Amino acid sequence: MIFHLPIEEKGHPARRLYSIASPPSQKDSLDFIIEIVPGGLGSAFIQKMNEGDSLTMQGPAGIFILKPSERDIVMLATGTGIAPLYSMIQEISNSKIQNPNINLFWGLKYGNDIYLKQELDKLADDHPNFQYSICLSREEKKINDARCLKGRITNGLESTIENCKLKIENFDYYLCGSPHVIESLRTDLESKGVPKSQVYFEKFT
Repeated sequence: MIFHLPIEEKGHPARRLYSIASPPSQKDSLDFIIEIVPGGLGSAFIQKMNEGDSLTMQGPAGIFILKPSERDIVMLATGTGIAPLYSMIQEISNSKIQNPNINLFWGLKYGNDIYLKQELDKLADDHPNFQYSICLSREEKKINDARCLKGRITNGLESTIENCKLKIENFDYYLCGSPHVIESLRTDLESKGVPKSQVYFEKFT
């Protein structure tokens, strides 16, 4: 959704794009995951909002949606790139039709950065077709959770593929994060033989 903020930015009304984190089947409200950036114009305004305040939105915008396929799914996200993938996971898990297997690898820096843990645990516990790992790239402390790993999301993916004796080219991939992370992931998947037609992505700016 495009948030129309009642503040000026370089002489024009400020606009910010935030991905919907709630599933399409949730009709009475929308959920968003918004990073509060120090000094950020948009997030600073949103942080100061109170319950009951009004804000104009436009949308939905973008084309990062689930594609029909018989292949299982691997999702790779960093930071708030989890938002649209969380929406997809909820929708697939709650569907009454036969669901694909979903493996989510979510990259954060430290254990203290983790959120949505209880929600993801419940989805994984209730739906055997969904598994996830939170990959902590800079954590040095011992991790006492089987769903949390040290290292980058690419390490988590490679380890899972190797341990389960799977073929990396047999999945559809959904990527969401910052532009340099997405380009790095796309290049890595392509070098391992994953067709471009099986890789879908959204870059955060």
